[in-house]
Amino acid sequence: MIHSPVWRPMRPEDLPAVMEIAALVHPNFPEDIAVFAERHRLYPAGAHLLHWNETACGYLVSHPWHSGPPPALNSLLHRLPPSADTFYLHDLALLPAGRGTGAARTIVNSMMKHAREGGFSSMRLMAVNGSVPFWERFGFVVEDDLGAADHGRSYGEDARMMARPLDPCQATGGFART
Repeated sequence: MIHSPVWRPMRPEDLPAVMEIAALVHPNFPEDIAVFAERHRLYPAGAHLLHWNETACGYLVSHPWHSGPPPALNSLLHRLPPSADTFYLHDLALLPAGRGTGAARTIVNSMMKHAREGGFSSMRLMAVNGSVPFWERFGFVVEDDLGAADHGRSYGEDARMMARPLDPCQATGGFART
């Protein structure tokens, strides 16, 4: 028996559990299973599942992106942008069982390290459901101008584009597309 949640790489067979978690955590921001499947296929190193005693209780989906507007919600990317210069946290969702356990801190810190090692100078995300204070604890700051872009509107009127610079001195290598 595992005494705390553990992150592991997401697998294609995890997608039904991801969809169940997404429906509970983000009911106002539905996305098709094809969106999660494509992001996992395009960048598997950015897709993780949180499990506790063999039960999925959270996920993170992330990928390289560009510093402009975010991808529209519930849209396919088809490919990662060749000019990727930032690491985009598409979605972090935790069920109540995964909250307050340090799981969010663990995966966000892991993705910051991953992004630095990939040579990215920043991370970006769209904060929804009043999550700005949560992301501020990780050093993200609001960039309202990008949140107002056409694609940003698909996340809702109160959504905010947030960015966090990454220390370039800690970067150890180039971006490897997987």
